[in-house]
Amino acid sequence: MGAWAAGNFSNDAALDFVDDLGDFREVERTVTELAAVDEELEVDAASVALAACDMLAANLGRPPADLPNGRRYKGEAVSDGVLEIAKALVARVRQSSELAELWAEGDPSDWHAVLDDLVLRLTPSAAYDSPTPQETPTLPDDFIGYCYICFKMVTKRNGILFEHTEEGAGTCSIHPHRKCIEDQIAGPHWNADGSPTAQTRRKLLNDMGIEPDT
Repeated sequence: MGAWAAGNFSNDAALDFVDDLGDFREVERTVTELAAVDEELEVDAASVALAACDMLAANLGRPPADLPNGRRYKGEAVSDGVLEIAKALVARVRQSSELAELWAEGDPSDWHAVLDDLVLRLTPSAAYDSPTPQETPTLPDDFIGYCYICFKMVTKRNGILFEHTEEGAGTCSIHPHRKCIEDQIAGPHWNADGSPTAQTRRKLLNDMGIEPDT
């Protein structure tokens, strides 16, 4: 799970999806394939689903303000059926996904507003004023990512990068603020060198969906 915030392109999974796109038809395929998945969508899959739906809206000339540069598809034919699938996929991510569960741990109002806006932009008959594209903010030199608890920016000054590697499964990482962890569990939280104590490590692994070693 990488960096993420309320915007549909404010997370690593969505940005990687956009970077790897070849042509617009890959966007449609992604929407229809993820909509056909039976099980609950995990965080990255749900993030990609929303990014793909937002790319459909951009093709309709109704992009979000944070659409990555160079990805302003416009004019490709999109059937009403695909748009309905996309809106249903947005609703599914909002109501039943691992991403929705994570947002529910804090204040999801900003995220819900982003999804409401996306559904509006996926509806060609609905009036919509195209936003002014946002300038990409300059990140501090010690930027780590976005906190999975409060969703705000994390730097080396106020947070940590926690990584866990499992053989055959790769490396997972999260970037919490130290205070966000301290507010959720009893201390001591950190060793003398600033690394997480055993109980903080258990908390972090649990939040990653990994069973800690006993």
